[in-house]
Amino acid sequence: MIAIVKAQFNSHITDLLEAGCEEYLVEHKLAFTKFECPGAVETVVYAKKLIDTAKYDAIIVIGAIIKGDTDHYEYVCQYVTNGISQLAALNSTPIIFGILTVQNEELAYERAAIDKMNKGKEFGETAAFMIDAFNKL
Repeated sequence: MIAIVKAQFNSHITDLLEAGCEEYLVEHKLAFTKFECPGAVETVVYAKKLIDTAKYDAIIVIGAIIKGDTDHYEYVCQYVTNGISQLAALNSTPIIFGILTVQNEELAYERAAIDKMNKGKEFGETAAFMIDAFNKL
């Protein structure tokens, strides 16, 4: 079972990423459960709680951090990146980093739109790969 944790902040982007991820998982008949949290920062603690349940073979965190006019972008990116990397290093559940960190809305949309790059599909594919790889160990 795969857990998807999607940030609600910038939902016009995260909804598209989630849709691409879901499409991949459904197409490949992989079971998943969806959860939501307020923003990218909260994906870190949510992922930790999901790891603690020992119910999931992989966790995909989905968020979109878009640069604005203040330093907030830098702090959020640093917090989320460090938090997820620490969880990944200290636990045996694969965590797929589906957090876009982009300079503007246009770049976010390019990476999220279903008819464009849609990184969400890659998040699903990476989760499937990691589950398979871990099962072979």
